[in-house]
Amino acid sequence: MATHKTLGAEMKGRRCGTSASTAPRELRRSIMTHRMHRPLHRRFALAVALLAFTAVIGAQTPTTPTPAAPTQSAPMPAALTPAWKSYSYPADGFSASFPSEPELQKRDVPTDAGTFELRSYIGTDGAVAMFIGVCDYGAQAAGKDPDTLLQGAKNGALTNSKSHLLSEKKMTLGIYHGLTFEAESDTAHFSARVYMVGTTLYQTLVVYPLGKPYADTTRFLDSFQLIARVAK
Repeated sequence: MATHKTLGAEMKGRRCGTSASTAPRELRRSIMTHRMHRPLHRRFALAVALLAFTAVIGAQTPTTPTPAAPTQSAPMPAALTPAWKSYSYPADGFSASFPSEPELQKRDVPTDAGTFELRSYIGTDGAVAMFIGVCDYGAQAAGKDPDTLLQGAKNGALTNSKSHLLSEKKMTLGIYHGLTFEAESDTAHFSARVYMVGTTLYQTLVVYPLGKPYADTTRFLDSFQLIARVAK
């Protein structure tokens, strides 16, 4: 029986373009890959977070050297002060304040669990980028641990932005689980809050140049509110 199994494995290996000696190595590689990618809900949360951070980082365009800050005797002209306004998006179930109307971007995110649409709302204020990402996982997220999904989103964001975590803390938005964290790369600081609302992941983020804190970071992050969601 052992001889028969060995012969069968060898013939199968030949048909697939591999030898019997390489088959065990490929099998071990397959097993390792399976173990690394076992938590499906973590994988698609991470994939969406990767694309989300790509979108907001891409919104930051190169800037010219910042002019010297005006003295107290010469305050910044009112015309140059961003006119903050609240914007509501019933189709995605949220409202938030931006210094100018955000740009909506839509992307399909391929994952092992299927393809999901990421809707990104991106606003800028000089060298600062503000982002809100919305992605509904549907049945794939039903019954999954929200904290695990949030950790997957955070880890994906850190990986894609090549940044290191400075701090993190669990939070809530009403009855829903959330996570706030701060991170830095070699060039930028990231302030993020992510929420799992049913099967929908909301990501809110502010990115500003390293060493140049954005005074309205908290204002933007605090402005995010859930509203009644209207079918698209």
